[in-house]
Amino acid sequence: MRDTARITMVQLTDRGDDEGAVARMPAFFEQAKAYGSDLVVFPEYVLGNRIPITHERVQRFFALARSYGIYAIAGLVEQHGDRWSTTALVVDRRGELLGRYLKSHPASGPPPHFWPPVEGADQEARGVLGSQFKVFHLDFGPIGILQCYDGYFPEAWGCTSYAGAEVILWINGREGAVEDSHCMFAASAYGCVVGANISNGKNTGFAGPAGAFIAAEGRREEARLFPRIPQPGDACVHATIDLKGLRHHRKHLRTMHQRRPDMYGLLVQDVKMWQDYPDIPWDLPECAQLVNKAQL
Repeated sequence: MRDTARITMVQLTDRGDDEGAVARMPAFFEQAKAYGSDLVVFPEYVLGNRIPITHERVQRFFALARSYGIYAIAGLVEQHGDRWSTTALVVDRRGELLGRYLKSHPASGPPPHFWPPVEGADQEARGVLGSQFKVFHLDFGPIGILQCYDGYFPEAWGCTSYAGAEVILWINGREGAVEDSHCMFAASAYGCVVGANISNGKNTGFAGPAGAFIAAEGRREEARLFPRIPQPGDACVHATIDLKGLRHHRKHLRTMHQRRPDMYGLLVQDVKMWQDYPDIPWDLPECAQLVNKAQL
C-alpha cells in the first residue's frame, strides 16, 4: 500500500445513448492520466442496460483501462440469464475484471417516496440484489463501492468501512445533487474518504476527514474538497488523498474506540416503525403488502 493515491471522479450524463456514453469516456481517461490518477470512476448504469460483461461496449471499457494503465469503475445493469443486477465493475490496470459490487438496496417505486415497487417502477426490486458489502484491494489500498440508494443507509457506509475500506466510491445514476450531508457524515463517523459522482445531476466531488486531501501546492484541504462540480453535465474532478494520514486517523478514530455495540441491536432487527402511525393512511394501497421488503 502506498502513502498517497490520486482518484478522478467523472460526472457523465445519461443521454439515452449507451454507445455515446462509452464514446465520451476516453477524454476522461486522458484527463485522469494527465493528473496521474490511479483510479477513474464513472457513474452507475453508464455501460448499458441488460447486457453481459462480454458485450462489446463493456469490453471497450476494459480496453480503455488497459490502454491507460488505470484502475476503473463503471456501472451497468448486468444480465444473468433471465435475471439481472445493478452492478459496479472494478477493472484493474491490465484491463481485467477485478470484481463486482451488486447494489444491495433497490431504488424502486414512484416519487415522492420512491417506494413501494409497484409495476412499472420495480426493475431493481425484481433483480438480483447484493448480499454483502465488499472491499477491493488495489495497489494503493482498499476501496469499497456503494451504488445510489445504498448511500442513503448509514449501515452501508459503516459496514463497508468496518470491512476495511479506506476510500468508499458512491456512484449514482440519477438527477438531483450528490448530498453533502451523506458524504460528510460517512467520512466523519466512519473515518473514510468518500468519492461521489452522479450522471444527470451535480456536486460530484470528495469528502474526508480534515487534512485527508493534498492540494496542488501542498496545503491540506478541509473536509469537503473544492472545487466540486457545481452544475449538471459532463465533467470530472480529481483529488490527491493522503492515505498515510488517513490511516493514522483511522487508527485513533474515536467513533471506533468508543462504540457501544451492546446498544445497537435494533439495527439488525426487523423494526416496523410504520406501525407507530396507524391513523396515517398509506399513499398507495400496495404499501401494505410491501412493507420491509426489498427484493420481490
